[in-house]
Amino acid sequence: MQGTAGPRSPNRRPSRWDPRSWSGALERTWARNPQIGLALRAAIAATIAWALIQLLPQPAQEYPYYAPFGAVIAISTTLAGSARTTAQSVAAIAIGAAVALAVDGLPVPIVARVGLVVTAGMLLAGWHRLGGSGSWVPTSALFVLIIGGGDPVDYVLGFAGLTFLGALIGTAVLAVFPPLPLAPSQTELGRLRDLLAAQLEDLADGLQQEHPPTEDEWRERIHTIDPVLAQMRAAVQQTDEARRGNLRARRHQQVADRQYAQARALERLTLMVEDLTQLIAETETADVSHVALGPALRPAAASALTGLADVLRSVEGPAAEPDTTRGAYDELHALEAQLRRARQSTDDDLFAASSVALAIRRCLAAVVPEELAEEEAPD
Repeated sequence: MQGTAGPRSPNRRPSRWDPRSWSGALERTWARNPQIGLALRAAIAATIAWALIQLLPQPAQEYPYYAPFGAVIAISTTLAGSARTTAQSVAAIAIGAAVALAVDGLPVPIVARVGLVVTAGMLLAGWHRLGGSGSWVPTSALFVLIIGGGDPVDYVLGFAGLTFLGALIGTAVLAVFPPLPLAPSQTELGRLRDLLAAQLEDLADGLQQEHPPTEDEWRERIHTIDPVLAQMRAAVQQTDEARRGNLRARRHQQVADRQYAQARALERLTLMVEDLTQLIAETETADVSHVALGPALRPAAASALTGLADVLRSVEGPAAEPDTTRGAYDELHALEAQLRRARQSTDDDLFAASSVALAIRRCLAAVVPEELAEEEAPD
């Protein structure tokens, strides 16, 4: 249908009040901040638990707050995690209650009983099967011993039973509205790629200096990668776990599979870049008598490293930008050609320089194999 206002200019920016731009912004904010979704799910689960508990008879009415409490502790970033947390939390509460009931019957003063339940609770809290919920063992034991002292059995039924009921409601809410944190894991993948690219660029910059950097100067150029690698692994693992029993996962299976494959490739690439960094820092330094590359090969090696960094920064979605990839391989070929010419004009074996070129090739192939880059090259 043709409107009366004429076609919209393609260069015209959407109005800041355009509902579509607001909708897109909200979707991006929701995807990049999974804590917002968790907060809303927790609120829904707690509200439902509180409403349902009002319908139950005594002794539930004496401890209604434990139902929303259980709903909140069950909310996790994944459905599988919610089920695991529910089982561990309820088990820890039950173990703590059992400890309190056992100690409560001892003919000792209350002060001694408190010490006994805390000691036993803390020891049992370390049981690995309870995971992070182990701290509920001594807490539950104290609650039952002190708060439920008048009628401990009814209190245990109310505490453990209503917490379990609330946890089931929380898990059910997650099953109906399951989270799938694809955006956070994509962000962590990008952070690691950018960090590896920055490391390669710092290596290239060091090789572009008039004289090789000293050992201390190289040390200042070496980035700490392990924490970012660990965060990437955790984010991708969380996304992979979130796919279990998740009805939304089928619609996003291709994206999730791609993220997992990229994570594996980045793990291998991280090891290669770290080895390459160590190789250059140890062999192309002002502190050694015979450097690996020398003034003749340093510029070409720097260009090859920069090309590899550009490829990493160009990754968008499933693959790197084809033209950037071809340019990186061209820089690598130029370095290898200079190495061949250098071998013909010197008696040195150039083993270390060849190792640098081979390491760059392996890193580049880990991102995009050369045969694939050839296939994607424009005619």
